[in-house]
Amino acid sequence: MKKNFIYTLLTVAVLMSGLSGCLKDNSQPDFTKNKPIIELPIGSSSGNAAANSISASFTVSNTPADYLVWVNYAAPDANSKDVTVTLSVDTAAVTQFNKVNGKNYTLLPTVGYTLPSNKITIPAGQRKIQFPVKINTAALDPTKTYAFPLTIADGGGFTISANFAKLITIITLKNKWDGVYTVTGTMTDVVNSAITGQYPHDMQLITQGPNVVAVYDPSQNTYGHGILNAGAGSYYGSFSPKFPIDPATNKITDMINYYGRPSTNGRDAILDASGVNTFIMSPDGSTPVSFKVKYIMTENGSNRTFFEETWTYKSAR
Repeated sequence: MKKNFIYTLLTVAVLMSGLSGCLKDNSQPDFTKNKPIIELPIGSSSGNAAANSISASFTVSNTPADYLVWVNYAAPDANSKDVTVTLSVDTAAVTQFNKVNGKNYTLLPTVGYTLPSNKITIPAGQRKIQFPVKINTAALDPTKTYAFPLTIADGGGFTISANFAKLITIITLKNKWDGVYTVTGTMTDVVNSAITGQYPHDMQLITQGPNVVAVYDPSQNTYGHGILNAGAGSYYGSFSPKFPIDPATNKITDMINYYGRPSTNGRDAILDASGVNTFIMSPDGSTPVSFKVKYIMTENGSNRTFFEETWTYKSAR
């Protein structure tokens, strides 16, 4: 019995020794030996043979907007000397991105941006720096979605990242009236009394041009005006008011149906001149506070639905 006990202890000791050796063999790799790489970092790689992408939104203004792109020196230790990285606008990357992702983004034209240089220096002792770009929003069409493609052309003597060498910025534009609003008020449909106003209701104004916004109902996921039909949420088909606005006075100057004048089902929009029809803006004039508006939905030339509403700004869209 004593011999068997000793034999068992020896067996356990041998097994523990072997297990210890296995753990040692599977230790973590030594990342301190990794070679530095230069990259345009984002949250994750696209993983689909197209460039990585990031979204950015800008308010239309005569003053160019600042946009900054990070350039990284990825290594265990900070660089011991200045590293000059060369970037290029890679138009072919947009074509590839659209093809792979099934998109139709417009290449940001040269009038739409300004680069101080195509080079940026990561100073000694630092791992990253921001590459400055000016976005010339006044030269762009707010109804389009643009793609601005940057590629690392030269890593300053270091390896260029295989997964983070290209970055496409997807650019959308907004005018200052664009945003999310809480809508209250009254609505009367003289044709169908079962249709009533859906108030209060959160809706959006979406930029259609430098001084035009259109009504979008996120609860219906469409350009349209929310209503209640026998108490159930709905909207008028092929009807969404567009507000042209005088930028000097913030006054709504007209009412247009997003779907045409008239739409295919004969609907149009008319501004009621008896309304206030003017945005109240923040003291600096950059952000809406609220506005009151009166308008009419016509159908086949006859006035059908009368709206009198207050739109209170809630947040940026």
